[in-house]
Amino acid sequence: MKHSVISRAVVFSLVCGSASAFSTISRRSSHHAVAPSLSRSTRLFSADDNDFASLLPETSFGADVVPEGQRPVNEYLDLVRAPLFGWASEEVGTKGLLTRLVTVYAVVFATVCYPISGATFTQDGFLLQKLAASNVGAITLILFLLLRLYSGWGYVGDRLKNKAVEYEETGWYDGDVEYKSDAEKQRDLFLYSSNVKPVEDRLKLISAASCVFWIMSCVGLNVAVSAKPMFNQYDPDMLERLRYDDKLAGVAAEQSLSRPSYCDSRYYRAVANGGQGCGEN
Repeated sequence: MKHSVISRAVVFSLVCGSASAFSTISRRSSHHAVAPSLSRSTRLFSADDNDFASLLPETSFGADVVPEGQRPVNEYLDLVRAPLFGWASEEVGTKGLLTRLVTVYAVVFATVCYPISGATFTQDGFLLQKLAASNVGAITLILFLLLRLYSGWGYVGDRLKNKAVEYEETGWYDGDVEYKSDAEKQRDLFLYSSNVKPVEDRLKLISAASCVFWIMSCVGLNVAVSAKPMFNQYDPDMLERLRYDDKLAGVAAEQSLSRPSYCDSRYYRAVANGGQGCGEN
Protein backbone atom coordinates (compact mmCIF):
# COMPACT_ATOMS: atom_id res chain seq x y z
CA MET A 1 0.00 0.00 0.00
CA LYS A 2 2.83 2.38 0.89
CA HIS A 3 4.60 1.65 -2.41
CA SER A 4 1.36 2.22 -4.33
CA VAL A 5 0.84 5.63 -2.75
CA ILE A 6 4.44 6.61 -3.49
CA SER A 7 4.03 5.58 -7.14
CA ARG A 8 0.91 7.68 -7.46
CA ALA A 9 2.70 10.61 -5.87
CA VAL A 10 5.48 10.24 -8.44
CA VAL A 11 2.97 10.29 -11.30
CA PHE A 12 1.16 13.26 -9.78
CA SER A 13 4.46 15.14 -9.49
CA LEU A 14 5.44 14.45 -13.08
CA VAL A 15 2.15 15.93 -14.27
CA CYS A 16 1.91 18.89 -11.91
CA GLY A 17 5.43 19.35 -10.56
CA SER A 18 6.20 21.55 -7.61
CA ALA A 19 4.42 24.83 -7.10
CA SER A 20 7.31 26.79 -8.58
CA ALA A 21 7.57 24.42 -11.55
CA PHE A 22 3.86 24.66 -12.23
CA SER A 23 4.05 28.45 -12.07
CA THR A 24 6.91 28.45 -14.57
CA ILE A 25 5.04 26.22 -16.99
CA SER A 26 1.85 28.24 -16.62
CA ARG A 27 3.63 31.28 -18.04
CA ARG A 28 4.76 29.24 -21.08
CA SER A 29 1.52 27.51 -21.93
CA SER A 30 -2.21 28.23 -21.71
CA HIS A 31 -3.92 27.32 -18.44
CA HIS A 32 -6.70 25.29 -20.07
CA ALA A 33 -4.13 22.83 -21.51
CA VAL A 34 -2.83 21.96 -18.02
CA ALA A 35 -6.09 21.82 -16.11
CA PRO A 36 -7.35 18.53 -17.62
CA SER A 37 -4.12 16.82 -16.57
CA LEU A 38 -4.61 18.06 -13.01
CA SER A 39 -8.13 16.70 -12.79
CA ARG A 40 -7.07 13.34 -14.22
CA SER A 41 -4.10 13.01 -11.90
CA THR A 42 -6.03 13.71 -8.69
CA ARG A 43 -8.11 10.61 -9.29
CA LEU A 44 -4.98 8.45 -8.96
CA PHE A 45 -4.93 8.78 -5.20
CA SER A 46 -8.32 7.10 -4.76
CA ALA A 47 -8.03 4.49 -7.50
CA ASP A 48 -7.58 0.77 -7.02
CA ASP A 49 -4.07 -0.62 -7.58
CA ASN A 50 -5.28 -2.84 -10.42
CA ASP A 51 -6.54 0.18 -12.33
CA PHE A 52 -3.38 2.23 -11.89
CA ALA A 53 -2.14 1.96 -15.48
CA SER A 54 -5.56 2.81 -16.93
CA LEU A 55 -5.75 5.98 -14.81
CA LEU A 56 -2.36 7.38 -15.76
CA PRO A 57 -2.49 10.92 -17.16
CA GLU A 58 -2.41 11.33 -20.91
CA THR A 59 0.39 13.89 -21.00
CA SER A 60 2.66 16.05 -18.85
CA PHE A 61 3.91 19.61 -18.73
CA GLY A 62 7.11 20.97 -20.27
CA ALA A 63 8.96 20.89 -23.61
CA ASP A 64 6.06 22.56 -25.40
CA VAL A 65 7.82 22.65 -28.76
CA VAL A 66 8.39 18.87 -28.64
CA PRO A 67 5.54 16.70 -30.01
CA GLU A 68 3.66 15.11 -27.13
CA GLY A 69 4.56 11.57 -28.18
CA GLN A 70 8.28 12.36 -28.07
CA ARG A 71 8.44 13.97 -24.63
CA PRO A 72 10.38 11.70 -22.25
CA VAL A 73 7.69 11.66 -19.55
CA ASN A 74 5.00 10.87 -22.09
CA GLU A 75 7.19 8.10 -23.49
CA TYR A 76 7.36 6.69 -19.96
CA LEU A 77 3.57 6.84 -19.65
CA ASP A 78 3.17 5.05 -22.99
CA LEU A 79 5.69 2.43 -21.90
CA VAL A 80 3.84 1.66 -18.66
CA ARG A 81 0.56 1.28 -20.57
CA ALA A 82 2.08 -1.11 -23.12
CA PRO A 83 0.93 -4.71 -22.43
CA LEU A 84 4.43 -6.17 -22.65
CA PHE A 85 6.58 -3.42 -21.15
CA GLY A 86 4.10 -2.89 -18.32
CA TRP A 87 5.14 -6.33 -17.01
CA ALA A 88 8.35 -4.81 -15.64
CA SER A 89 6.85 -1.68 -14.08
CA GLU A 90 7.19 -0.82 -10.40
CA GLU A 91 3.47 -1.42 -9.89
CA VAL A 92 3.84 -5.03 -11.07
CA GLY A 93 7.05 -5.60 -9.11
CA THR A 94 9.55 -8.47 -9.13
CA LYS A 95 7.01 -11.12 -8.15
CA GLY A 96 4.60 -10.08 -10.88
CA LEU A 97 7.32 -10.05 -13.53
CA LEU A 98 8.60 -13.50 -12.51
CA THR A 99 5.06 -14.88 -12.55
CA ARG A 100 4.52 -13.65 -16.10
CA LEU A 101 7.89 -14.95 -17.30
CA VAL A 102 7.29 -18.39 -15.78
CA THR A 103 3.85 -18.49 -17.41
CA VAL A 104 5.32 -17.63 -20.82
CA TYR A 105 8.06 -20.24 -20.30
CA ALA A 106 5.54 -22.96 -19.43
CA VAL A 107 3.23 -22.16 -22.36
CA VAL A 108 6.06 -22.02 -24.91
CA PHE A 109 7.65 -25.18 -23.48
CA ALA A 110 4.42 -27.18 -23.73
CA THR A 111 2.92 -25.86 -26.96
CA VAL A 112 5.96 -25.08 -29.14
CA CYS A 113 9.27 -26.48 -27.91
CA TYR A 114 8.21 -29.95 -26.77
CA PRO A 115 6.34 -30.81 -30.00
CA ILE A 116 9.40 -29.74 -32.01
CA SER A 117 11.67 -31.83 -29.78
CA GLY A 118 9.30 -34.76 -30.17
CA ALA A 119 9.56 -34.49 -33.95
CA THR A 120 13.37 -34.45 -33.65
CA PHE A 121 13.83 -37.31 -31.15
CA THR A 122 11.36 -39.72 -32.71
CA GLN A 123 12.71 -42.93 -31.23
CA ASP A 124 11.73 -44.35 -27.85
CA GLY A 125 13.91 -43.75 -24.82
CA PHE A 126 14.82 -40.12 -25.53
CA LEU A 127 12.52 -38.39 -23.04
CA LEU A 128 15.40 -36.72 -21.21
CA GLN A 129 16.76 -35.36 -24.48
CA LYS A 130 13.32 -34.04 -25.44
CA LEU A 131 12.93 -32.23 -22.12
CA ALA A 132 16.46 -30.79 -22.26
CA ALA A 133 16.01 -29.52 -25.82
CA SER A 134 12.61 -28.02 -25.01
CA ASN A 135 14.05 -26.29 -21.96
CA VAL A 136 16.82 -24.65 -24.03
CA GLY A 137 14.30 -23.42 -26.59
CA ALA A 138 11.91 -21.97 -23.99
CA ILE A 139 14.60 -20.21 -21.94
CA THR A 140 16.08 -18.75 -25.14
CA LEU A 141 12.74 -17.07 -25.87
CA ILE A 142 12.66 -15.72 -22.31
CA LEU A 143 16.11 -14.20 -22.81
CA PHE A 144 14.98 -12.43 -25.98
CA LEU A 145 11.89 -11.20 -24.13
CA LEU A 146 14.01 -9.79 -21.29
CA LEU A 147 16.32 -8.14 -23.81
CA ARG A 148 13.34 -6.44 -25.44
CA LEU A 149 12.02 -5.26 -22.08
CA TYR A 150 15.38 -3.84 -21.06
CA SER A 151 15.90 -2.08 -24.39
CA GLY A 152 12.58 -0.25 -24.00
CA TRP A 153 13.06 0.74 -20.36
CA GLY A 154 16.71 1.64 -20.96
CA TYR A 155 15.74 3.93 -23.84
CA VAL A 156 13.17 5.78 -21.74
CA GLY A 157 15.63 5.98 -18.85
CA ASP A 158 18.25 7.61 -21.07
CA ARG A 159 15.68 10.11 -22.33
CA LEU A 160 14.73 11.04 -18.77
CA LYS A 161 18.36 11.45 -17.64
CA ASN A 162 19.40 13.52 -20.64
CA LYS A 163 19.47 17.30 -20.18
CA ALA A 164 18.15 17.83 -23.71
CA VAL A 165 15.29 16.29 -25.66
CA GLU A 166 16.06 15.16 -29.20
CA TYR A 167 12.94 15.08 -31.33
CA GLU A 168 11.63 15.06 -34.90
CA GLU A 169 9.12 17.65 -35.96
CA THR A 170 7.67 15.74 -38.90
CA GLY A 171 10.32 13.18 -39.91
CA TRP A 172 13.94 12.09 -39.64
CA TYR A 173 15.09 14.94 -41.86
CA ASP A 174 14.03 17.79 -39.56
CA GLY A 175 15.24 16.71 -36.12
CA ASP A 176 15.97 19.27 -33.42
CA VAL A 177 17.03 19.56 -29.77
CA GLU A 178 15.11 21.22 -26.94
CA TYR A 179 16.91 21.80 -23.64
CA LYS A 180 14.98 21.06 -20.46
CA SER A 181 14.32 23.72 -17.87
CA ASP A 182 15.59 23.21 -14.32
CA ALA A 183 12.13 22.13 -13.17
CA GLU A 184 11.84 19.63 -16.01
CA LYS A 185 15.28 18.18 -15.28
CA GLN A 186 14.46 17.76 -11.59
CA ARG A 187 11.13 16.14 -12.40
CA ASP A 188 12.61 13.74 -14.98
CA LEU A 189 15.49 12.72 -12.72
CA PHE A 190 13.05 12.14 -9.86
CA LEU A 191 10.86 10.00 -12.10
CA TYR A 192 13.89 8.05 -13.34
CA SER A 193 15.29 7.32 -9.88
CA SER A 194 11.86 6.40 -8.46
CA ASN A 195 10.15 4.47 -11.25
CA VAL A 196 12.64 3.57 -13.98
CA LYS A 197 16.01 2.80 -12.39
CA PRO A 198 14.54 0.11 -10.09
CA VAL A 199 13.05 -1.55 -13.18
CA GLU A 200 16.40 -1.46 -14.99
CA ASP A 201 18.14 -3.00 -11.98
CA ARG A 202 15.46 -5.68 -11.71
CA LEU A 203 15.72 -6.57 -15.39
CA LYS A 204 19.53 -6.73 -15.17
CA LEU A 205 19.36 -9.12 -12.23
CA ILE A 206 16.74 -11.40 -13.77
CA SER A 207 18.51 -11.36 -17.15
CA ALA A 208 21.82 -12.33 -15.53
CA ALA A 209 20.14 -15.21 -13.69
CA SER A 210 18.43 -16.31 -16.92
CA CYS A 211 21.76 -16.25 -18.78
CA VAL A 212 23.30 -18.53 -16.14
CA PHE A 213 20.30 -20.84 -16.39
CA TRP A 214 20.55 -20.84 -20.20
CA ILE A 215 24.24 -21.80 -20.08
CA MET A 216 23.48 -24.60 -17.62
CA SER A 217 20.64 -25.76 -19.86
CA CYS A 218 22.90 -25.88 -22.92
CA VAL A 219 25.50 -27.88 -20.99
CA GLY A 220 22.78 -30.23 -19.76
CA LEU A 221 21.46 -30.75 -23.30
CA ASN A 222 24.94 -31.48 -24.58
CA VAL A 223 25.52 -34.02 -21.80
CA ALA A 224 22.15 -35.69 -22.43
CA VAL A 225 22.74 -35.98 -26.19
CA SER A 226 26.33 -37.20 -25.71
CA ALA A 227 25.23 -39.84 -23.18
CA LYS A 228 22.74 -41.31 -25.63
CA PRO A 229 23.28 -40.06 -29.18
CA MET A 230 20.67 -40.77 -31.81
CA PHE A 231 21.50 -43.30 -34.47
CA ASN A 232 21.90 -41.18 -37.59
CA GLN A 233 21.71 -43.44 -40.61
CA TYR A 234 21.86 -40.42 -42.91
CA ASP A 235 25.34 -39.38 -41.85
CA PRO A 236 27.61 -39.51 -44.95
CA ASP A 237 30.28 -41.48 -43.12
CA MET A 238 27.63 -43.89 -41.85
CA LEU A 239 26.27 -44.46 -45.35
CA GLU A 240 29.76 -45.12 -46.66
CA ARG A 241 30.47 -47.69 -43.93
CA LEU A 242 27.18 -49.48 -44.53
CA ARG A 243 28.49 -50.54 -47.94
CA TYR A 244 31.09 -52.88 -46.45
CA ASP A 245 30.35 -53.21 -42.70
CA ASP A 246 27.81 -56.02 -42.24
CA LYS A 247 27.74 -55.59 -38.47
CA LEU A 248 26.85 -51.93 -38.76
CA ALA A 249 24.24 -52.77 -41.36
CA GLY A 250 22.66 -55.17 -38.88
CA VAL A 251 22.55 -52.45 -36.23
CA ALA A 252 20.92 -50.09 -38.71
CA ALA A 253 18.30 -52.69 -39.59
CA GLU A 254 17.61 -53.29 -35.88
CA GLN A 255 17.26 -49.56 -35.21
CA SER A 256 14.74 -49.15 -38.01
CA LEU A 257 12.27 -51.46 -36.18
CA SER A 258 11.14 -52.98 -39.47
CA ARG A 259 10.09 -49.60 -40.78
CA PRO A 260 11.44 -47.57 -43.70
CA SER A 261 14.61 -45.83 -42.63
CA TYR A 262 13.24 -42.38 -43.49
CA CYS A 263 10.63 -42.54 -40.70
CA ASP A 264 12.98 -40.96 -38.17
CA SER A 265 13.83 -37.99 -40.38
CA ARG A 266 11.41 -35.12 -40.87
CA TYR A 267 13.12 -34.14 -44.09
CA TYR A 268 13.08 -37.57 -45.69
CA ARG A 269 9.55 -38.22 -44.50
CA ALA A 270 8.48 -35.10 -46.39
CA VAL A 271 10.42 -36.28 -49.45
CA ALA A 272 8.63 -39.65 -49.15
CA ASN A 273 5.29 -37.91 -49.54
CA GLY A 274 4.43 -37.63 -45.86
CA GLY A 275 6.11 -40.75 -44.49
CA GLN A 276 4.28 -43.64 -46.11
CA GLY A 277 4.73 -46.91 -44.22
CA CYS A 278 5.71 -45.19 -40.95
CA GLY A 279 2.39 -45.91 -39.22
CA GLU A 280 1.54 -43.66 -36.28
CA ASN A 281 5.12 -42.32 -36.16
